[in-house]
Amino acid sequence: MNKYKKKALLKFTLIYFLSTSIFIIVLGYLYFSQQKNLILQKYALRMHHYVITLKQTNFKYKQDNYSYKLIDDMKVKYQLPIKENDLYVKVFPQLKSEKNIQASISSWLIDDDISSIKNLVIKWQITLNLLFLIISFILAKISLKPMEDTISHLDRFIKDLIHDLNTPATSILLNAKMLDNEIKEEKVLKKINRIKHSAQNIASLYENLDVFLSNNTKKTKVNLYSILNQKEDEYKIIYPNIEMNIENKEMLVNTNEKAIRRIIDNILSNSCKYSREKPKIDIRFKQNKLIIKDNGKGIKFPKKVFERSYTENEHGHGIGMHIVYKLAMELDLDIKITSKEKEGTIIELVF
Repeated sequence: MNKYKKKALLKFTLIYFLSTSIFIIVLGYLYFSQQKNLILQKYALRMHHYVITLKQTNFKYKQDNYSYKLIDDMKVKYQLPIKENDLYVKVFPQLKSEKNIQASISSWLIDDDISSIKNLVIKWQITLNLLFLIISFILAKISLKPMEDTISHLDRFIKDLIHDLNTPATSILLNAKMLDNEIKEEKVLKKINRIKHSAQNIASLYENLDVFLSNNTKKTKVNLYSILNQKEDEYKIIYPNIEMNIENKEMLVNTNEKAIRRIIDNILSNSCKYSREKPKIDIRFKQNKLIIKDNGKGIKFPKKVFERSYTENEHGHGIGMHIVYKLAMELDLDIKITSKEKEGTIIELVF
């Protein structure tokens, strides 16, 4: 299951779970409040019996954990016992000529009963929440299944399509190279070169989409210096005037080799395509940070460069750097870009 499917499943599960969880918590609170009132009513009745017995025995009756006192306040303050320090108290009105009786009971008696109900409610809430979490996960899986099947079908279709596109692109490129060797007329060679560049763009787009759709981001130890040297040899064939300076040091990182090759290839391709007459690219590795600097035309709006279909050049298709950004996110890389028009661009990949 790839990252996007996991996110969708997590969101759907949370939506189902939170909606039921809030309902369970509210019901639990209401049930607890009701039971607490019933407990207080029960003990209020017992306190009332205690007061009646007191009066019948001329206040000589004694009962464990119960006590009383006579108060002058003629107002009945409490319908239910309320807690005052270590006691629950309730005032019982008497005749106008008599003082009111304030009965008291040890708080632990009532608190123990309330704690038992509270613990029972919490246990049931935890049990029900866990049960509904499992049910929510199952419902989310069922809800996402049709969409997952559709996306999977579309994914296979796109993979087949880009594979079919690669075959004619490769054929065009090979034939263009053969014509390049046979034809010497300058005007025709320029046209052939344009065909070659277009075919290379299609091939590059195929490789980008192939890596992007593979959903394989398994990480291994990769030597960036080796990849950069290979890319330097490749680009010097296409752009003979390029000056590429690579810091001569081991650049070991833990990443996906196929994906990082596409990221580097897209960045270097842009640096070469949109460069000046004497392109220069400086590459160095410092503190788990790969820094690629060029002296190209620069980018007017660097913040937009990773947006899909954004391009500042009529020959660009606006997909390469968007795929760079997406692959970087898949690999958990931070990518930063700074650029000034007519001065160049600096791209940093933080591993």
